[in-house]
Amino acid sequence: MTILTVKSVQAKWLEKLPPLRLLTCCSILSAAMLPFYGVVAAIAYSLHGQAGVQAATVAAGVCWLGSTLALTGTWRFGRTGLNGPLFTLFFGMVFNCALPFLVGMVLYRSGGALAQAGVFGLTLVFFQFALIVETLLSLCLIKSPR
Repeated sequence: MTILTVKSVQAKWLEKLPPLRLLTCCSILSAAMLPFYGVVAAIAYSLHGQAGVQAATVAAGVCWLGSTLALTGTWRFGRTGLNGPLFTLFFGMVFNCALPFLVGMVLYRSGGALAQAGVFGLTLVFFQFALIVETLLSLCLIKSPR
């Protein structure tokens, strides 16, 4: 497989993604995270009881908020000249990566019921899921007309 073949396969895959608007992307993100939250919260409840559900709720909420803010940054700055991709990367790193890790680490270091229930580990679980969904939605969002 040559480099030319790989590029053509990637281009065909990207062409299949539909262009979406910001509200649609945020709705899809919410609809994707809700059943995932249900599964993780059930596992957290079986391991840590009510504190596990609270930790899962905080972790899911922070990761959802970070992904939504990253999508908003992509929508606002994703197609603004030469620096658009740089701004998109910046917003993604700050909101979708740094925000959940910072909140999870602060909650873990502060101790208490959320820390005992593993809020930082749950943040990592939700972060991975939200990152995949938000990245695919960002690609769809960049393709949509303003």
